[in-house]
Amino acid sequence: MSERRRHNRLVLTLPLRYHDGSGDGGEEQGGLGILKNISLGGLYFECPPPVNIKQGQILQFTIAASLPSLDFLGTSNLAARGEVLRLDHLLGADRACGVAVRFLEELSFSNS
Repeated sequence: MSERRRHNRLVLTLPLRYHDGSGDGGEEQGGLGILKNISLGGLYFECPPPVNIKQGQILQFTIAASLPSLDFLGTSNLAARGEVLRLDHLLGADRACGVAVRFLEELSFSNS
């Protein structure tokens, strides 16, 4: 069975930061992860345990991308906000977790 996707994926490995993006004013929780692929519709990343992410959670992302033509220092940040669609526990419960995310708004460039 072939996958049907609305957007082509770009497979790459980049560091990312995530934090709770629900805007409910609660304590902000987040962490670091490694981007594995990204498209205009969403992204997939892996993060180390402990994983405090839940399906349906809204997260805010900052992805450090080397885009020298956009930044004199050679690094630009992509910003995104998305909903967690799926959690994949990789190599057992005490190992990395894969997280599939659907964007809720378009990717943008960030200064932070």
